[in-house]
Amino acid sequence: MIAPELEAEALHDIGYFLRGSADNLGWDYQALRGGWLHELQKGGTKHYVIGYSFPHNSNTAARVAMDKVATYTVLSAAGVDAVQHFLVLAKGRSRQEIRRLCHNQLRLAGLSTSEVVLKPVTGSNGRDVERAATFRAARKKLDHLLGRYDGVAAVSPYLDLRREVRVIVLDGAPLLIFEKIRNADWRHNLAFGAAPKLLSIHENERLIAEALRACEVIGLRLAAVDLVESGDRSWRILEVNEGINLGSGFAGQGTEYLRAAATTYHAIVRALE
Repeated sequence: MIAPELEAEALHDIGYFLRGSADNLGWDYQALRGGWLHELQKGGTKHYVIGYSFPHNSNTAARVAMDKVATYTVLSAAGVDAVQHFLVLAKGRSRQEIRRLCHNQLRLAGLSTSEVVLKPVTGSNGRDVERAATFRAARKKLDHLLGRYDGVAAVSPYLDLRREVRVIVLDGAPLLIFEKIRNADWRHNLAFGAAPKLLSIHENERLIAEALRACEVIGLRLAAVDLVESGDRSWRILEVNEGINLGSGFAGQGTEYLRAAATTYHAIVRALE
């Protein structure tokens, strides 16, 4: 699926894969702005990939997927089991109102009986995701998030997770499924040392069905759906990502992973035709 001479470069960034896919499929490829913006052109058709965001999805569906609270709200309303995310919106509120709102949302997330997780509403890769076990610690972390992310943050219950699996979906079918096995860090993020483990599509039909259902509900053609297994062995959707990032944390794990990433991106580019 990708030229051997490109494979030998082992660059592992999205531009590497897009260039290889474009060459194979007859697209003209150009990296712009230091590789943040990617242009794919064939005949009179032109597409842009911004960061890891592809043009397959509608703006509305992509925005829902980018927003953890919106994702939970839309999925739960459709009967899809998803990890709760509660919104903390401080914009335009007084300090007393913000204090009351934070307290209420932290209680909803279960802080009175267990830990909670505090995170940006639209963050990714585990950045600025923190745990807190007391209201004082949670408020301090929330104040940081609200100051850094324009007065908006999310709170969710802390779950004692056994496993986390990612399913990449395109047009109602799975392209790739892998488990994220955490290391010393409590988060299942490749950016924080978790290791990917390729799984069989045919042996994980239940998880794939849940991922397909989530994409259908939100209206996504392309997405990376994260599912988590709790201590009681129940599975639910953690989040849905409209961006597809199979960089060094995945593709850098060996030839099998490099080829899996290349095959996935090749299918994504081919779907632009």
